[in-house]
Amino acid sequence: MKYLKSLPIFFVISLLALPTMAGDKGYVGEEGTEIEVTRASNPAPEYPRRAIRLGLEGSVRLEFDVDTDGSVLDPYVVESTPAGVFDRAAIKAVRKILYEPPTYNGTSVKVNNVQIDLVFKLAD
Repeated sequence: MKYLKSLPIFFVISLLALPTMAGDKGYVGEEGTEIEVTRASNPAPEYPRRAIRLGLEGSVRLEFDVDTDGSVLDPYVVESTPAGVFDRAAIKAVRKILYEPPTYNGTSVKVNNVQIDLVFKLAD
């Protein structure tokens, strides 16, 4: 994308990396009851410089657990397109997400197998 070279640096830095907000869901208990967890903070991922240079867009699906204090535990990539381009940036961003401490039936719980998609899109 030739137009990227002519853009001011502050605009390039503000390119979009969008975490989707469709309500994150995971599972609690041995019976695997599905519950929704709410993000308290949602920092945007940093767009990889190589992807900017090459004009690449893509998405990453991640899975992780949410601890009783709302912190993200052990994130990993389930799938990504294009493979490997945005994985590191996505994992780094997800580690910074904070959730409201999850509860189920009035008890603080750990939520397992939460999946989210991060979409990396260049600004139009």
